[in-house]
Amino acid sequence: MKHILFLFTLLTGMIGTGLAYGNKPMLTAEVVAQSGLSLRAGPSMYSVVLEVIPFAESVTIIEDDRLNAEKIDWVQGAWVKVEFAGVSGYVFDGFLSPLPTPLKEFELVSDDLNFTYAFESWMDYRFVKVQTSDTIQKEDSFAKIIHYFDNDQMMFQQDGADYYMIGGIISDVRIMDVYHLILSMVSDKVSRQYVSNQTVYVENADQEVYEIKVRIDNQIKIKQLDSGKIEVKLYSPHYGCGL
Repeated sequence: MKHILFLFTLLTGMIGTGLAYGNKPMLTAEVVAQSGLSLRAGPSMYSVVLEVIPFAESVTIIEDDRLNAEKIDWVQGAWVKVEFAGVSGYVFDGFLSPLPTPLKEFELVSDDLNFTYAFESWMDYRFVKVQTSDTIQKEDSFAKIIHYFDNDQMMFQQDGADYYMIGGIISDVRIMDVYHLILSMVSDKVSRQYVSNQTVYVENADQEVYEIKVRIDNQIKIKQLDSGKIEVKLYSPHYGCGL
């Protein structure tokens, strides 16, 4: 059974400018900070910490206002009022996401940090396909298969001369949400730090990140498209997948 519905049918948006995921306010979101997210008494990182919300836990957003927009490290966000386990307070929404956390073993990468299978498994498990057959295109004599999912999500596979690439176009998210998703597929702390260290953030003239490159052997490219959707491409050496 597909579990993406608990996020995308009940809710389609975070609150306010820069976090607009559709026309409805987001009711819940998941914590993507690996070490947990501080629930604070006020909308500031200097406010008293009421408790730390663990990674992958859900919070309920109880007020529409986004307060005190700021950037923490490279992550842009603001402070929103939420409730967790009966306690209300404020969290920095740059570390909240509408995307479901990959927790199943088949959604996680192995030691070789090849993300193609993990991402494909996550898409197949978390979304519902809306077409019974794939759309196949030919590009430069190599096969490209496109899979269409509900909520305007898309996954594609490209079999190149010396690589295999799998990617997706994700709607109603921010670029940081997709990057945090990728990091969440790495269960080992040392490997996750390595991926983070090999990450390059590309900013526009307004100092907003619009492209992310992970320069490991199995490269990853994440880019915000002109449409506002986020495109992610994950590469691995070519072994001949027979698309």
